[in-house]
Amino acid sequence: MNHKTLENNPEIAFFIVEGTYRLATISSNDYGFQLSARLALTYLDKAVGMLTAKNTSDRAILAEIRTLKGQAGQLVDEYAALEKFCVECQRFNQMKTHGLIEWVSKGVVGVISRGYLGNISHRLAYKIRIFHTMACSILIEQ
Repeated sequence: MNHKTLENNPEIAFFIVEGTYRLATISSNDYGFQLSARLALTYLDKAVGMLTAKNTSDRAILAEIRTLKGQAGQLVDEYAALEKFCVECQRFNQMKTHGLIEWVSKGVVGVISRGYLGNISHRLAYKIRIFHTMACSILIEQ
C-alpha cells in the first residue's frame, strides 16, 4: 500500500477503513438482511463517487474504473433485488393463515426463503468484498 497517497488524501484512507468496517457488517448481517442490503447500497454509492473523483489520465486505470463502475451497477441491482425480497418476505410473514395446511405451507416457505436469503447474502458479500479490494487498489494507484 502506498502510504504517501493515503497521507495526501485522508478521504481515501477514511473510505478504505470505513468500507472495510461496513463490509464486515454487511457480511455478517449484524442488522439483518434488509438493513445489510441498504448498507451495501450506500457503500456502493460512496464507492462509485470515490472512483468518479479519481484524478488520472492513465488509460488503463480509467478502463478499470469503468469496469468497476459497471460491477457496482450490477451489485446495486442485486442488492436492490435482495432488499425487495426481504420486504416481500416480511409481508408474507405477516399474512394470517386459515387452517393447518396454510400454516404448514407458510412455515415451509419461510424455511426456504431464509435459506435463500442466507445463500444470496453470502454470495453478494463475497462479490462486494472483491469489489472493495479492487476499488481500493485503484484509489491508491498513482
